[in-house]
Amino acid sequence: MNILITGGMGFFGWNAAEYLRKQGITVHSASSHPHRYPEELRKEIISLQVLDQSSIQDAFDAIQPDIIIHAAAISAPMLCEQEPEKADAVNITGTQNVLNVASVLDIPVVFLSTDLVFNGDRNALENGFYTENDAPDARIVYGKTKMRAEQILLERQYSHAQYERWIILRTALMFGQGVAWANGFPQFAVNLLKKGQTTTLFTDQFRTPAYIPDIANAILQLCEQQKYGEIYHCGGLERIDRVSFVEQYCAVAGIDTSGIIACRMEDIPTYTTRVCDVSLNSHKLRNALQGKWSATPLHEAFQTMC
Repeated sequence: MNILITGGMGFFGWNAAEYLRKQGITVHSASSHPHRYPEELRKEIISLQVLDQSSIQDAFDAIQPDIIIHAAAISAPMLCEQEPEKADAVNITGTQNVLNVASVLDIPVVFLSTDLVFNGDRNALENGFYTENDAPDARIVYGKTKMRAEQILLERQYSHAQYERWIILRTALMFGQGVAWANGFPQFAVNLLKKGQTTTLFTDQFRTPAYIPDIANAILQLCEQQKYGEIYHCGGLERIDRVSFVEQYCAVAGIDTSGIIACRMEDIPTYTTRVCDVSLNSHKLRNALQGKWSATPLHEAFQTMC
């Protein structure tokens, strides 16, 4: 199998590629800015501009991928709030461009979406976890862009140029190995604690954190079984707040947590991307894969990361 990951040098892309390569998969990592990365890696990076369809076409023609994982996005919620037009361009128009080329070439696309398509203000069905049957109702810019990008895929299924070889995978808060140029959660907090510095974390923001190798495994199995034309939730087993998440990681890693400053979102007036609880129910994904997929318990994932 030959896979192309847009946004392949980002936190998700890098960790997913590492997992997939260990499974014997050929993975090509695409980036709009190859020059940003260490020189020894640049020759392996595919240049791809999601806002330029000819660039996408050239990359797809060169690689001839069997699957495209579309992860390229402006994914920092605060940055999306500050630059909404740029977020719209990359997250919405960029997705449209990738889909346009992929549909002509009949290449399956896995679109990486987010739990933040929900507003998080209510207890959803299924004991407080959002399911695929719950209507997206994003409040923040990032979630709105992903919600609109999802709609583009759904509309394509019923258009005159019918295309159904897509998967929308809504992921929860993703975690995995830190990368020097793409440090995700919980690394940014852990690195501060290691230095004896403080880190401010919320007690009232709940997610179902997803280990990136589990996400990559789900993508691989869904594509192998051709489970196309569907939305799937891919979250972890545990609903947890950010303070507890970092504390659990540090307990496994043997890191002092006295530098954690626990607070509520309302205590930080400048924090404008407040989403309280977007915990995901992933039963549909587990059922689709007939029990062959399961999320890794947090403590086991943390042991592999330490």
